[in-house]
Amino acid sequence: MNRSFIRRTATLWLFCSFFVSHSFPQNSDNPILSLERIFLKPYIAGTRPSTPVLSNDGGFLLFSWDDKAMNKYRYWLMNSDGKNMRQVSDTTIGEVDLSTDSRTVACTRNGDIFLTDTSFTNFERITKTQSWERGLRWSPNGRLLAFSSDKTLYAASVWKLSLYEIAKPSSDNAYVRMIDFFPDNKRVLFLETDQDGLKEFVVPRFTGKDVTSNTFKAGLGTTRLGIAPVDTGKTIWLKFPDEEKAYVGDISISPDGSKILVERISADLKKRELFVADTDSGKAKRIYEETEKAWIEGGQTMAKWMPNSNEIIFTSEKDGWNHLYSILPDGKDLAQLTEGKWEIQWFDIESKGSHMYCLANEFSHQQWLLYDIDLNTGSAQLISDTVGSYEETTLSKDGKFIIAKHSDFAQPTELVRVETHLSDSSAQVAVDEGMSLLLPLKAEITQLTHSVPDEFANINWVKPEIVSFKSSDGKEIPAMIYKPNDFDATKKYPVVVFVHGAGYLQNVYRGWSYYYREYMFHHRLTQLGFVVFEVEYRGSAGLGRDYRTSVSMHLGGKDLQDELDGLDYLNSLGYIDHARVGIYGGSYGGFMALMGLMLSDKYACGAALRAVTSWENYYRHNQWYTGARLGKPEDNAEAYKKSSPISFVDSLKKPLLILHGMADDNVFFQDAAQLIDKLQKAKKDFDVMVYPDEGHSFSQPESWLDEYRRIEEFFKKHLMKESK
Repeated sequence: MNRSFIRRTATLWLFCSFFVSHSFPQNSDNPILSLERIFLKPYIAGTRPSTPVLSNDGGFLLFSWDDKAMNKYRYWLMNSDGKNMRQVSDTTIGEVDLSTDSRTVACTRNGDIFLTDTSFTNFERITKTQSWERGLRWSPNGRLLAFSSDKTLYAASVWKLSLYEIAKPSSDNAYVRMIDFFPDNKRVLFLETDQDGLKEFVVPRFTGKDVTSNTFKAGLGTTRLGIAPVDTGKTIWLKFPDEEKAYVGDISISPDGSKILVERISADLKKRELFVADTDSGKAKRIYEETEKAWIEGGQTMAKWMPNSNEIIFTSEKDGWNHLYSILPDGKDLAQLTEGKWEIQWFDIESKGSHMYCLANEFSHQQWLLYDIDLNTGSAQLISDTVGSYEETTLSKDGKFIIAKHSDFAQPTELVRVETHLSDSSAQVAVDEGMSLLLPLKAEITQLTHSVPDEFANINWVKPEIVSFKSSDGKEIPAMIYKPNDFDATKKYPVVVFVHGAGYLQNVYRGWSYYYREYMFHHRLTQLGFVVFEVEYRGSAGLGRDYRTSVSMHLGGKDLQDELDGLDYLNSLGYIDHARVGIYGGSYGGFMALMGLMLSDKYACGAALRAVTSWENYYRHNQWYTGARLGKPEDNAEAYKKSSPISFVDSLKKPLLILHGMADDNVFFQDAAQLIDKLQKAKKDFDVMVYPDEGHSFSQPESWLDEYRRIEEFFKKHLMKESK
């Protein structure tokens, strides 16, 4: 294998640069979009096709979608070229899994398992139990179907109509999960997780006749991997060099069935290891280890076998960016395959092992595009176009095409098919005397779904401008600016700053955001005369290891400073009123809004949605997130204190709106209640609204509408009056 990622010539960048710098036309006569159309059904943007499942033969695609935009998803089937799309009529179908011969469909209906074909007309019952079956998985030969029921792992022989018990949990606090069948169809690999000793958390519900509660356990349980025979025989447990508790990442059986690849991340998230285990003895050998001063980001790590079972490909941030590496199963010949100040988000390898496909943001940090890497030559070719971004990709078994989701600004997500072998449409084009440029091969992309209603398509949506500015410590920080369609640079505009949640997430990018409701809300705000501003603050994804770990041991430190530096940049443009700037966000964004209000005088007001107010609270039930960034509360009390808004209540001088769901099982309502208590005792003025039947992300459209109506009125009240 040639182990280098050969760069495309500058020609490609010249050819594609148009798509980044192109300014979108605006129209000033659009009617103002109502809040009801943003948040109430039928949804103006429609609903997104989701959970696509591609058949093994590549002939058809099964996916979920609601064509009525009422959030009532149904299964749909289509040929993989987009033709012959039809709805599955049965409304009781839950989980599905396609057999390896692409002819039989295993599915659950009201918790029991049935077999059918792709017509979904005739169903053969496999189980009839009081439990809900889940985790359907076909064996390679299509004769066995594995599933879980009442904490036990079973396999049903669809030919002999017999049932095998494969694995039961070893205690009442444990559960087992199927990983995969071995290629011989006779054994399975499974994971047991024991939650014994973990704390149980209670989330009360107040809207019923009586107060009830949901409970769940959180923390790092004890895990072990087992190899179990389908019918009879003894389970072989994998034996690691140590018995430390660890988070388990990618687990896969080698294509020849002789070895198992296991990725583990230490409890403190500072060490990552790759092990290869022998399937006969279960003995595991450590073949790779890396450590990180801040933390290993589990969402970035990936590891796969090469088809020949003689090599492993994995990603690592060891050089500062998430790149591809190769290593032999004995730990020898570690080599870096890609390099540069950009990242790999997904990769897969075609069955012959000569081509690898990946999603990367090499072209632009704000776009995720598809590439073909020739593993024999090391050369790489862009195979998608450069408009928008791609995500959630699936490579067909024959490696001829990729099913992906594609979106752009004002262009909601659709399923597309991307051919992996491009048509030779390159041509020499004379650009000067004695000089020519070779244009790239033409991407072959078929849009498979058309899920956007005409009402949405007919609106001239505001499209944000992607910009960047220098932070006070010299970093280049991406941001987006939403301007009114009738923007006048000689005017002074009030500003709403939106802060994305999750901390580690990318929202300044060319795509249909997770925050699509906020995108449409921001469109309305521009129609009402606001400029909307969003910063990809430190800690965000897609910009390298140092960028994401800059928040280590101080949340609300460099990330908040990026927000403040962004306001300085925005003010330098000359068209904002720096005295009329509001800030809002949800979850981590709500936390940031609180920190901005309490630790800065640059915001005139702020709204905090489902906000973390005490990181010590959050650590108790979400150690993997909080501990990675701040360590343990008992070891780093000062880091927790300076990172928690509840420590700075006395500093609040500007209007604050608090909004929180009382059934939130992520950021508990406890955080809002404790903040409210301290604000009251400090004799501070603030506004608050609670949602008794809502969790972290609301489920009822009326709650979304009420929440954003209050946010809008709050900003109108405090920001619309021009300052003197």
